[in-house]
Amino acid sequence: MFKQSSLNLTLFFLLVACSSGGSTQSVEDVGDDTSGGNSGGGVIIPEPVASFSISSNGGEAPIDITFTSTSTGEVNSWLWNVDDDADIESTYSSFSHRYENEGTYDVTLTVTGPGGQDVYTQTNAISIIEADTSTETGLLSKTMSYDNETREYLIYIPSSYDPNSVTPLLFAFHGFGGYNQYFINTADFRALADQFNFIAVYPQGLVCNDGTTWNTNPPGGDNKCSQDDIGFFAALLSEISSNYTIDSNRVFLTGYSNGADFSYSMACYQSSLVTAIAPVSGLMPMDDASSECSPNHPTSVMIFNGTNDGSRPYNGIQGYMMSVDSTVAYWSQYNNTDSSPQTNVVGNIENYTYLNGDNNSTVDLFKLVNGDHVWFNLSYNGNSMEQLMWNFFSQHSSD
Repeated sequence: MFKQSSLNLTLFFLLVACSSGGSTQSVEDVGDDTSGGNSGGGVIIPEPVASFSISSNGGEAPIDITFTSTSTGEVNSWLWNVDDDADIESTYSSFSHRYENEGTYDVTLTVTGPGGQDVYTQTNAISIIEADTSTETGLLSKTMSYDNETREYLIYIPSSYDPNSVTPLLFAFHGFGGYNQYFINTADFRALADQFNFIAVYPQGLVCNDGTTWNTNPPGGDNKCSQDDIGFFAALLSEISSNYTIDSNRVFLTGYSNGADFSYSMACYQSSLVTAIAPVSGLMPMDDASSECSPNHPTSVMIFNGTNDGSRPYNGIQGYMMSVDSTVAYWSQYNNTDSSPQTNVVGNIENYTYLNGDNNSTVDLFKLVNGDHVWFNLSYNGNSMEQLMWNFFSQHSSD
């Protein structure tokens, strides 16, 4: 009897097991699993873990930096704060942000998913410094394209140059057959530029008639040279003005021989761009300035000529170049200066200064008795010719 009951009980349990699909469940498997923000059914959803990579740790402002989430787990939301303010900069897994201001910034990424939320902050992750706005100073060699030609020039930026302040500009033109790399050592304004804060430019002429030259007249007609140097001067001034903070009311020109002739031409053909000129051993390259020169404002002129100059004779070249005295008379009359000059003689240097012209303009002649065709290495009351020029230029402005 007992044996039969035991057999029946065994059969009962076997039947129950078969009716439940042949499987059993332990007590530990029953109930909710609440760990890790997951719930029910025994399915574990991985928690999100925030992390990111950064394309750069900083640099000069402005700078663009890219942030990319490298978070693990299931993530469907990204919130980025990368500049220490209260705003969210992005909700994408990857994005770029531009830093405009100097500073050190924390980066925070908050990620959210079905398994929960995580926040990761990297302190002092980004370091931004102010942009270096300093300008390269000293002697620079540059080129530009004009009228299908590559034009060259040297430019000297003084050590005191400040891009936030307007700076005067001085052009120095070499003579026929000359090269700016050598002329700068003859007509050297670099020390004065540093002392008085102006930019000095030494353009290079093109070859014409077997030598480098400046075309003093518009191309065409019976002009023996084809290059448009008158237009090149305007383009060069524009180029320099776009790169540096130039005082357009204080643009000064000097030059030697053919370069001196060219400075006269610019005072006539590009008058609106020129404040004052100081030609050396050159002549006004026209027969009659009253009909050929067209200045549009009072223009101060300082002139240096020798009486023994065989290339640019003091008395001019008939039908081609005006005499020095005729040039002085033209500019004195045009500027409406005093008719009689102040006169001073130092050694072989005779100085005639015509004052009280319109807009404070003057005409200043230095006549070197027995002087040759040279860039003069003179001393006048303790001043070199370059110092005389800058003292003269610094007194004048177009405004």
